[in-house]
Amino acid sequence: MLTHNRAVDLIAPGLFRLTRGGFAAPHLVMADVPTLVDAGAPGRGPAIERELGAADINIGRIVLTHGDPDHIGASDYLRAVTGAEVCAALAERPLIDRSGWPAMPLRRRLLERALLRETAVPTIDRWIDGPAVLGSIDVVPTPGHTPGHIALNWNGWILAGDAFVTGERFRESLWFFTIDRETARRSIEALLALAPRGASSSHGRPIDRATERLQALVDTWR
Repeated sequence: MLTHNRAVDLIAPGLFRLTRGGFAAPHLVMADVPTLVDAGAPGRGPAIERELGAADINIGRIVLTHGDPDHIGASDYLRAVTGAEVCAALAERPLIDRSGWPAMPLRRRLLERALLRETAVPTIDRWIDGPAVLGSIDVVPTPGHTPGHIALNWNGWILAGDAFVTGERFRESLWFFTIDRETARRSIEALLALAPRGASSSHGRPIDRATERLQALVDTWR
């Protein structure tokens, strides 16, 4: 049985934040199928594999919140060593398969090319079209940071990816990395409507009282 140890950080019962993914932290959900949320940066696959091995966990599913390099870079490696099914949003396909790169803002295009230049397009086994349910995990479309960004809702906890940044005070993702700020704000409002009890993002620490903190964030632009 998985317990809190130096390999993973316990957030809530059955929910863990990994530490070896690089700049963006993957999460582990002990759902009907053990599910890895995001796959770390390029080259981080072996470290994530060791972290999961230290926790004695065999994942069966990988869900990518969006197609930025620090979230998909080790996807193919982890798919190969675990046999996990890789899922992503259909609306994110142009970013993941790179067909949509020419239409992206220059700053984002340069970032994607710089960080993914030596990696293959990741294999996606299942494209998710709109809201969906993966066993006990709800998939919530949250476009804005990227066109097909998704968040996950599990047992009252939001795994936000880059939809917003968690911490004592919730923040919007940096404007530099957000493609459509107004759409991103509508997505945050949609997550607020779910009244989550906790939230964890890829670039901020997990925290409870998420509804209160999301409301404070939304109030900054309403």
